Amino acid sequence: MSVAHPAARVYARALFDIAEAPTGGGVTPEQVADELHAVQQALDGLAPELRGFFEMPQIRREDKQRVVSQAFEGKVSRPVFGLLHVLVDKRREALLGGIVAEFDVLMDERGNQVRAGVTSAKPLSQDVLDALQAALEQRTQRRVVLQQRLDPAVLGGIRVDVGDEVIDGTLRRRLADMRRLLAAAQ
Repeated sequence: MSVAHPAARVYARALFDIAEAPTGGGVTPEQVADELHAVQQALDGLAPELRGFFEMPQIRREDKQRVVSQAFEGKVSRPVFGLLHVLVDKRREALLGGIVAEFDVLMDERGNQVRAGVTSAKPLSQDVLDALQAALEQRTQRRVVLQQRLDPAVLGGIRVDVGDEVIDGTLRRRLADMRRLLAAAQ
């Protein structure tokens, strides 16, 4: 799992608190999460040169604010729209992905669930995924949402990332461990 910038956590927490407040800014945390993902997908779907417009510090804030307003005003809630403007104003546009990830963590905590990334060289069968999910749920005492990733570089075995914990049973890791042992023995 990647470690988010500390400021991303602060922005995500503030947005989450606004959404959870009794007045809620007129939105629910679930709606904010959906909108954050939609904004991120919209930006990720842009051509690289257009995506660069949003992230390049050389571009004037006023120009970015105008584009953000044209693209998202009336399409996202006031708290999410406000966040986008604050990010542009503070030149922190690059934090958006981290904010989305941190907001997801807060949503998971609220729902007593945790995401687990499972990396393997080849797709795992549904039986293996179900058994892994059950074992992780027993270990964490939380509902586990598995996200499978394929990476031929692991060679064999699996790597599981659950929160801050990494369980690395890949062949690549075992070979690296053997390499270190052999180098230390010489």
